Amino acid sequence: MGWTVLAGVVFVALGVFLFVRPDLLWNWTERWKSTQAEAPSDLYVKSTKFGGVAFALLGVVISVLPFVVK
Repeated sequence: MGWTVLAGVVFVALGVFLFVRPDLLWNWTERWKSTQAEAPSDLYVKSTKFGGVAFALLGVVISVLPFVVK
């Protein structure tokens, strides 16, 4: 049970990071691939924020599930 709560907290933290700072993730993972791009596209920002919300919700479910299925 402790591992699932810890995993849920990690998922929530990752989701919040993806939602709040998609530009930083782009700098770390995508910027080196382009010589002309200075910032992420609107589609990249929106899809990364959507993924962040999904990760955070999954983290909440993972954290709560052991207490519900007891």
